[in-house]
Amino acid sequence: MKTSPKKLACLLFSLYFLWSCSTSPKIVKVEKSSIELNAKSTSDSSFYQTIAPYKTKMDAIMNEVLIVSEQALLKGLPESSLGSFVSDAVLIKTNERYKPADNIPADICLLNNGGLRAQLPQGEITRGKVFELMPFENSIVILTLSGEKTKQLFDAMVANNGAPFAGATVIGKGKKIQELKIGGKEFDINKTYKVVTSDYLAAGGDKYDFFKNSVKTDTLNYLLRDAIIDYMVDEHKKGHTLKYATDGRIKLEQ
Repeated sequence: MKTSPKKLACLLFSLYFLWSCSTSPKIVKVEKSSIELNAKSTSDSSFYQTIAPYKTKMDAIMNEVLIVSEQALLKGLPESSLGSFVSDAVLIKTNERYKPADNIPADICLLNNGGLRAQLPQGEITRGKVFELMPFENSIVILTLSGEKTKQLFDAMVANNGAPFAGATVIGKGKKIQELKIGGKEFDINKTYKVVTSDYLAAGGDKYDFFKNSVKTDTLNYLLRDAIIDYMVDEHKKGHTLKYATDGRIKLEQ
């Protein structure tokens, strides 16, 4: 893809404007493109002088180290260190912000494996790495589901060889649920459960049809990516590193 200097300048100015207008470090959008350099390319020193201060600021933002991870966080099914970490982090940070009238927190978080677009390396995790992991502008939604819909959720998870989730444990055999606990308690089909997910999945994306016709929908003005970043920043302030491994929250047998 060819990008003119004028377009690239507009992109950098836009990013800097969005950053400078915010009271906290929240980048709204990042788009990547490339400039083709060849024998006919000419240098425009005034252009590069114009964008240099903004590029320097953006590089500093994206290269900021949020936390150190003791091992690489990898993606996979039915369970992965990356999927479990992201789901746990999103559930924790959501419940810190979620203030429902009934004072009942969210029970579980369910995401999709395809939504995790990159793995996290061992060592320093930068803000840019989290943008690679979660490049989409998906915001957090809390759905109150009937017991029947909640069971459909876990039926689909078991049938499809797992998914990133938090707040529950499930054992499946032959693509059927054998045991299900939510919040450490036996699943009750007569209860309702609150599920944290993305706005994309809440609308039935990725064939998550069990999210349709929820009892109630609550929205947070909070991106999934920001929840992950906030979790890392807070853990780093506590002097913690990331040390994440699979914990057996889902076990599937043939």
